[in-house]
Amino acid sequence: MRRSGLTLLETMVALVILGLVVVGFLAVFQGSTRLARDSERWAEAVAYAEDAMEAVKLDPAELLAPAPVELRGGFERSVETRAWGGDDSVRVVTVVVTLPDGGGHMTLTRLVATR
Repeated sequence: MRRSGLTLLETMVALVILGLVVVGFLAVFQGSTRLARDSERWAEAVAYAEDAMEAVKLDPAELLAPAPVELRGGFERSVETRAWGGDDSVRVVTVVVTLPDGGGHMTLTRLVATR
C-alpha cells in the first residue's frame, strides 16, 4: 500500500527549517532598521554642525559663546575657536556635536575669516 501524503515527522521538519529561515530574515531586517536609524542620527548631527558653522560665518560674535548647547533630540553642540597662524583675522572654528546616549561625536573644522 502506497501513501501519497506527508507524514507528521516530515511536516515538523519542514516547519523547523521554515522557522530558521524566518529567524534569519528577521535578523537581517532588524540590522537594516538599526543602520537606517543610525544613519539618520549621523545626518542630523552633520546638519547641526553645519548650522553652527554657517551661524559663525554670518556673525563672528558667535565665536564668543563656546558653551555647550543642548539641542532637540538629545544632541549637544559646542563651538571652539582659536587663531590661525598668529593672525586674528582668520580663525580655526571647530564644531563638535555629541550624539545622544553616548553614540559618539561628529567634528567639523573650518577656517573662518572674522573681518
